[in-house]
Amino acid sequence: MILLPNNKLILNGHRIFDINQLFQFFSKKFKSEIKSEVDIEKILKNYENLDIAIWHSDTFLKDETRITHDKIIQLLEKYWMVKQTGKIKKI
Repeated sequence: MILLPNNKLILNGHRIFDINQLFQFFSKKFKSEIKSEVDIEKILKNYENLDIAIWHSDTFLKDETRITHDKIIQLLEKYWMVKQTGKIKKI
């Protein structure tokens, strides 16, 4: 398991415009090949009380459909606290 500073994971929406970029980010961050949402879940379920921040959430997965965007957010929220900046709304 890769140690995350302060048990936090930061996703930068300005750099993650589509699902493939998200998989690349996770692959690099966790030094493991990530090809699906299931792979993301397998990795992150090892972390308890993980805080996830999505900076610039107004552009996070902007090239994907709203359904795909919401599906990823729901996956992250299923086990972990998710905070988004770029929106005034906490999801």
